[in-house]
Amino acid sequence: MTKRKRSEERGCRTARRPRPAQEPKQHLYLLLDDWERGYSIRKVDVEAFDSDTNTPPKRFTEPPHVRSWNFISHASKIFAMKAKEASPAIPAFDTHTMSLTISPWPSCRAGYLEDRTEYLADPPPYDSNAPWSWSTINSPLPFYNVQILCYALHPDGRTLFVSAGSRRKNLPSTFSFDAERLEWAHHGNWLLPFAGQAYFDAELEAWVGLARDKESSGYLCSCDVPPVAAKLTSPPSWKLGQDKMFSKDSELHRGAKLVYMGDSKFCLIESLFHKDDQHSLSDLCDGCPLRRRRVLHMTTFGLKYNKVGNLQIMLRQAHACMMFKRPHDFTEPSLEPLEPLAFWI
Repeated sequence: MTKRKRSEERGCRTARRPRPAQEPKQHLYLLLDDWERGYSIRKVDVEAFDSDTNTPPKRFTEPPHVRSWNFISHASKIFAMKAKEASPAIPAFDTHTMSLTISPWPSCRAGYLEDRTEYLADPPPYDSNAPWSWSTINSPLPFYNVQILCYALHPDGRTLFVSAGSRRKNLPSTFSFDAERLEWAHHGNWLLPFAGQAYFDAELEAWVGLARDKESSGYLCSCDVPPVAAKLTSPPSWKLGQDKMFSKDSELHRGAKLVYMGDSKFCLIESLFHKDDQHSLSDLCDGCPLRRRRVLHMTTFGLKYNKVGNLQIMLRQAHACMMFKRPHDFTEPSLEPLEPLAFWI
């Protein structure tokens, strides 16, 4: 007699296990300054990338628009952190619902970036009438925002490591912030080897990011994760990748952004001037048009340590590129970010 019949004779049946809910498919989102009144949000499917580096720029559907100078992402949303004196609230674009929501600025927003820190707590329950509000962190920033060199989230999910200049001793240092205790800790007068954001790769058991040193620009590097418990630690060991991803010395190069897609897979987005634009930024004069056209080269790849422990690109690479034109003739370089605005959501 089968097990199923025996169970039915005893008056019970084996319940079917519910299928786990499928998580929404993630995409690469690019924010492009190609609109007279704001930025375009472009949704890119990296699985559609072609292995041929000579593929023409792809066309994307007409996107929604927002306007800002600073962008951050959290969960499924992209926040447009507009200048605090120009916006009464912070718009957020939800990539799942394709809609805009609004979150408030902190009441003390004038100067809060340097003198104190505010954080936006989790939103209240859906059926609650409580407002979505900010809270103050009593622990002051041990550095100035303009001194930040790189940062990475610890695999514990609650500790953020930041390498920056120190307010007190004026020495480059590495700090960590505990998001549960809301406290900063000083780990030593040393710096993580990255430029900008780095990401924890569980398979490599290390942080991965773009190398910061001038001699190593264009390369990836991996770094051991320092312990959180110890306040003062020695610099962690790190390795420089063997594959050069881009040339920072090129006259066309503007900036690059590394995005982690999970499972040891990454996407590198490089921003360049268009090669056919004849005008150079070094030759600016009254009436000289600026180079408006931008080209984004996107490369997806995987990372592994080889048999001798060196960091290498081991998985298949795929490429894509797209071009857009800025509608402005801004002459102030600070009005256009060098690093591509890209998020994996």
